[in-house]
Amino acid sequence: MRPMKKRGVWLAAAMVLLALAAWLMSRGDKEKPTVRPRKIEFPRYPKPAEMERASRRRTLPPLSAPPPGVEAPQWTRDPVLAALPADPKHSAMVFEIEALKESPIMQIWLDCMLSRGEERAGVARLKDRFGIDVLEDVERVASSSAGLMVLQGSFEGATFERERWTTRTYGEKGILYEDKDTGRVVATWGPDVLLLNPRAEPDLVEDAIDRLESTDPAQGSILQEHQAYSDVYGVLSPDDLSKMLASEQDELAERIRETVQRVEIHVDASEDVAVVAEVAGPPGQEMEDLSKLFGAALSMGRLNAMREDNDELAELLDHAKVETQARRAPWASKPEEGRFSVDVALPVELLKNLGPCRRDRDPDRDIKPVPEPEPAPTR
Repeated sequence: MRPMKKRGVWLAAAMVLLALAAWLMSRGDKEKPTVRPRKIEFPRYPKPAEMERASRRRTLPPLSAPPPGVEAPQWTRDPVLAALPADPKHSAMVFEIEALKESPIMQIWLDCMLSRGEERAGVARLKDRFGIDVLEDVERVASSSAGLMVLQGSFEGATFERERWTTRTYGEKGILYEDKDTGRVVATWGPDVLLLNPRAEPDLVEDAIDRLESTDPAQGSILQEHQAYSDVYGVLSPDDLSKMLASEQDELAERIRETVQRVEIHVDASEDVAVVAEVAGPPGQEMEDLSKLFGAALSMGRLNAMREDNDELAELLDHAKVETQARRAPWASKPEEGRFSVDVALPVELLKNLGPCRRDRDPDRDIKPVPEPEPAPTR
């Protein structure tokens, strides 16, 4: 199961989007971009289709019932969000695969991935061994820095060879599969949820099933229902965010660790990649000072782009800004919090040469023509 071998691969993919914003502060891309009309949609609020999507996914029963005689709304829950570890010290990101497959940057990156031997072989191997087509069967993927991945899609055809995997049931709907050689654990929960732990830690998967089947009112979630919108969304811990910054930005990294409580991320990839980062921390001067540091960094990135004659990047950074006024619905904010948002747009022309298409990849991994077999000697 090689594509799932690396811990946090999907989380790392999301983090690079925000990390690129910091990288842009010190340099500009020197290639002359193709000038085209700009379509920048910063995902500040859910669209009607995303609200309908979120409502349709709430298939779990509410956590608790009100006392007799008390009228209160009963909210059903999203199983993917419920399965994620709730510890705020961890980060968690959700990738809407169905939406991302239609985005320009993901189509470019998929072409690059499938043109390389290791990636294409991995996709084929996953389908052959487990009956899962990652490009067709997976609707969305959630990844926690705790080491858990949650996939939602259509997994009725998933198969696990008895010679390699031990099988046991867990809870009401869970089936656990443990690799006899490595101890890695995979579980299905019903026909549409797949739980993965690349490390040999079955407790992580069992805990996820417990959360899915629990109605304990004390149970929490690292991601709330109102946060489940855009193409990529999630929360970053201050520690994970600070590690993404370059070494010359040590001061900003230290400020983040000391001040920030959490960072909520939303990404729209329908055209260029637009990122909204909602930064939350204690109210007061420290958060105001941190917002000014982010604003100065964006201004420096804009000046660098102009100096390098990178018109596209300069135009996109004209849309980048830091806002200290809350732009959230009342139920999504806490009055005791300080908050500001950072908006950054990243051009497809820049991103297309990064990720799986980056130029410094090992050329030996590219697919090479398979030579025709030599004819067998005649007798």
